[in-house]
Amino acid sequence: MKTPSIDVKDFGKCVQMVIFMYSTEHLLVKDKVRFYYALKGRDGKTGIVKRCHIEQLGRAVLLVPAQFAGEVNDFLRYWKCEYRQKEVLVQQKQ
Repeated sequence: MKTPSIDVKDFGKCVQMVIFMYSTEHLLVKDKVRFYYALKGRDGKTGIVKRCHIEQLGRAVLLVPAQFAGEVNDFLRYWKCEYRQKEVLVQQKQ
């Protein structure tokens, strides 16, 4: 499969984002529940996903606007999650 090329002039239409890949294997079941409530929200409280305009790409993969990367870093460190992050450019929706 051939990857489509992006013209340099199209970079202006791209948004800087950060992909976070994390693990919750170290958490006890009760702490995983608390983690996911903090992530997605519960009982009328907004989770970090909504607050930071995060798109969840998979079970443990988040696409985060670059301006919120520090907040997500702090969140994952608070929960002592192992994680990796990659900076990417994402084409804006038309």
